[in-house]
Amino acid sequence: MTTEISHPATSPKQAALQLVIELVRAGKLSPMQGDAANMISIYEQFKDHFEADKQKHATDSAFS
Repeated sequence: MTTEISHPATSPKQAALQLVIELVRAGKLSPMQGDAANMISIYEQFKDHFEADKQKHATDSAFS
């Protein structure tokens, strides 16, 4: 099964979710380590980063 990879600039929420899923698949992040709050926090950090980057690029484009 192939899933299209979301680009952070166009779909920050989906890209953050896919990144967390890939970290779990790679064994770098485990749902067994602590509670779900840890995974939600990591997702929120990625999402916030991608959304801030998207906003920065939109602002940069407006000035060019």
